[in-house]
Amino acid sequence: MKKTLLFYSAFFLLFSIIQKGAGVLTKIVLANAITPYEYGIITLVAISLPGLFQLVTNLNFYQILSHAEEGRNYFGFTLVYSLLITLFLSILLFLFSKSFFGYLNLPLEKWELFYLVIIISLLPLSILVDFQGLLTGFRSYSLPGIIMALPSLSRLLIIIYLIYSGIHSFEIVILVFALSNAIPLIFISLSKQFKGYFGLIKSINIPSKKMFAFGTSLFIVGSFSMIGQNLIKIVVSHDLGIEWQGYYDVSLTMASILMFAIGTMSFVSIPEATNSGKNAVYEKGGLGDVTRGLFSILVFLLIILYFYSDYIVVKLFSEDYMIASEYVFILAIGSLFLFVQMFLANLNLSFAKNAKDYTSLTMITMLLIPLFFFLTKFSIKFFEAEGYGNGFIGAYLSYTALVISYTLLTIYYSRDLSPLKILLHRSDRLAASFIITFLLLYYLSFSALTGILISGISFTLLVIASGYLSRSMFLEMFRSSKKLSQQ
Repeated sequence: MKKTLLFYSAFFLLFSIIQKGAGVLTKIVLANAITPYEYGIITLVAISLPGLFQLVTNLNFYQILSHAEEGRNYFGFTLVYSLLITLFLSILLFLFSKSFFGYLNLPLEKWELFYLVIIISLLPLSILVDFQGLLTGFRSYSLPGIIMALPSLSRLLIIIYLIYSGIHSFEIVILVFALSNAIPLIFISLSKQFKGYFGLIKSINIPSKKMFAFGTSLFIVGSFSMIGQNLIKIVVSHDLGIEWQGYYDVSLTMASILMFAIGTMSFVSIPEATNSGKNAVYEKGGLGDVTRGLFSILVFLLIILYFYSDYIVVKLFSEDYMIASEYVFILAIGSLFLFVQMFLANLNLSFAKNAKDYTSLTMITMLLIPLFFFLTKFSIKFFEAEGYGNGFIGAYLSYTALVISYTLLTIYYSRDLSPLKILLHRSDRLAASFIITFLLLYYLSFSALTGILISGISFTLLVIASGYLSRSMFLEMFRSSKKLSQQ
């Protein structure tokens, strides 16, 4: 597996790009066809809220199932539990729907539609996460990528067809967002590759205490950013209005290009670290090399967002969303720290020997998560009082401040800092590549497209010439690709 990890990482990254890219393109088409207010409603109700509820329906099951040696034993239990909790949440949301939607400043005359969209989205999402965890535990890295990309890609094609056919119905568009999540389930039911996995549903095994602690820690730690972003969206929607939630969503959409690197690293790190051959993490072409390559991508994208976020937002979303570009670089800085935190945390939790080793990081995460809500409310009011408009910048600063604090606390409480040493190996050369590329764009007034092209070529040549990344990494990836195609 280590000889093909670079290829599989690139393969998963490709499908991550397809997923995120299709999602971004869908939002671009919508933003140019509907009002910012309608855009804010759709992104909150059809995307953010189902994603937030899905954390409850799946809990730590993806992390448990992704354990390379034991995870598959618990597939039946996780699937049954996910379905039962989905039913429970459906009943609970129905009983309190008007109060809930009213708090978010959503129009109550359409509460039935919003409720239907959330439930239709939540059911397939809950099932699919369990399947993705199972396949990741089998170290089958290609199929989860395909499953992940299908909803976004199909949603994009349907929305484009509707818009260019002159169908701008708000109700139809938001239902398309919900129904597209069921398409991967159709793919699974028709695919011969999945038939062998259905037999695992018959066995209902409750995870051991150690396995549950392992999954719980990874779930809470891995969900830190997503929960935080959704809590901030709720605060912005309540305090500033649904339209401003739409602006914040555009900012997150822009910053999501950095999540390609973070998501790929997180995806491969757990099964590789829990594999019996753990030393492969530190070998040439293993997880360490892959992670440094992904980290360099993250650093380059930070440069692009700093210089060209306004150009990208205006060209893609229109000038109506210009305010969403002002603070994107603040989120990008937070993503840089988040990458470091997740890599260090994932490996420490994967290498842990007993349940007590999971306690400190889990407790830190649980204590910090509520601060996304309270610190954001405080920051918005504080910056509004200081004359920064309506305080919108507070949402960005609170997120990044908490992510930086979280990273520093993770470093302080981690038992093993060797993953940090791997990640920061020759980091001075990466820093030099960053500074040179940054100064090149700062002092030379390139147009946006020219600047992106020149900086991309310059940064790539610098990280390779400086020795931060090895040319053999790229050669190994293509050799692995050729080998797989011959099998």
